[in-house]
Amino acid sequence: MKALTLLRYPEGAPRPEDFELVELADPVPGPGEVLVKVTHLSMDPLPRVRMQAKPVMGPPMRIGAPVEGRGVGRVIDSNDPTFAEGDMVLGELGWQGLAVLPGAKLTKVRGGQPHQHLGALGPTGLAAWFVVESLAPRGGETLLVAPAAGAVGSLVCQIAAARTADLQLVGTAIGAEQADYLDGIGVTPMAADADWPGPGGIDLFVDGVGGAFHDRMLAALNPRARVLLLGFVSAYGEEGPPRYGNAGAVLLKRARMEGFLLADHMTDTPAVEAARKQLAAWLEDGTVSPAERLHHGLASAAAAFSGLFTHSPPGKQIVELEDKA
Repeated sequence: MKALTLLRYPEGAPRPEDFELVELADPVPGPGEVLVKVTHLSMDPLPRVRMQAKPVMGPPMRIGAPVEGRGVGRVIDSNDPTFAEGDMVLGELGWQGLAVLPGAKLTKVRGGQPHQHLGALGPTGLAAWFVVESLAPRGGETLLVAPAAGAVGSLVCQIAAARTADLQLVGTAIGAEQADYLDGIGVTPMAADADWPGPGGIDLFVDGVGGAFHDRMLAALNPRARVLLLGFVSAYGEEGPPRYGNAGAVLLKRARMEGFLLADHMTDTPAVEAARKQLAAWLEDGTVSPAERLHHGLASAAAAFSGLFTHSPPGKQIVELEDKA
């Protein structure tokens, strides 16, 4: 089978040459394991954190091994009675044509297109849903989302607008394509290296950037603002803890700031199912229209992933694998 492996730890933003396409022996499922033909891979920035010798989250990825990441695929052999040949499943399948995982680490997916379960119907859409749930926007407030043109941020903007009338939306964009996209979905774009444009301050701040940007935006908070920390993409290639400074602004504005992890919400099965049902309905009627870019072939994952840290097209980046193992 083909696999895209980590050739070396990237220095700064990852580049396509940090990865290598190789041929590996086809895996064989053992007791309780399931063999999956990978059909689609999710391009997410978080795996970059583990592409270093001493990551701040999780164990380091292994040099020479297939890159670890979320995907969707079709079961072609199963030693777990829960799964049958032909089932579509979601899991940490990795950047490879075939994957073997214990059945307990796979989730069946039904309905929609397979790639949608990596986007609006999957963890990306659920993350956006529960971000908005956690912030509970109110009419007349101003919501800043950063980055706003990516997979989660773009859905946060649309879900917040669908749930709350008279909400002012501002979001960061890199380049004209992302800025035009945000403008088209009713979000005022701002550059990631800019100061807060105003007028007025920020009531709600969804921050996946961290670093100096975080500090500048905290200085523009309104009293009683709510801040949700999703990540620190500005420092994913750095060792040491994420940089979130300027905490004095939280004190002086009596703001509330907390971290967000989707895993905290996934144990509430009724809430998750209700979210999926509403997201599916909004996809059907066009209330939510996720931007997606399909990249074709396993080899394209290197450039698609690297683009997340530079000038990625708007929305979710998904790699569709060749129809062969």
